Amino acid sequence: MTEPTYTVSFWLRKIAVLVDGSENSFRALELALDFAMRYGSQITVIHACETCNETEISEKIKRRVNDRAEYELKILKYSSKESSTANEILKYLSENTYDAVIMGARGLSINSELNIGSVAMSVALNATTTVILVR
Repeated sequence: MTEPTYTVSFWLRKIAVLVDGSENSFRALELALDFAMRYGSQITVIHACETCNETEISEKIKRRVNDRAEYELKILKYSSKESSTANEILKYLSENTYDAVIMGARGLSINSELNIGSVAMSVALNATTTVILVR
């Protein structure tokens, strides 16, 4: 039997996790936390919003992480007249280097019949790095 390799740890050194407050996004955070514990991945939690309570989202994430891993929180505020959630996320991802992006396949959309939301679709199709969609 051969020695185990840690090739995956090189694929997942820096992970961006997109959290919008939906249950799927918190499952994506759980996956990222698992990678951090197993492979030492650095996690950046990204929340894009037009109007949001930064303290509230910060506390929700902090409760979910519960000291299991270190993370950085980036809140991307934008105006819907000038941009969109997907555009802001893609712009941020293009300006920074990540080995992978983990996000929920569906966020807070009202239509529960959709298998994939518009932001997830846009990021998955346009990001220049690996994207993992969590359902």
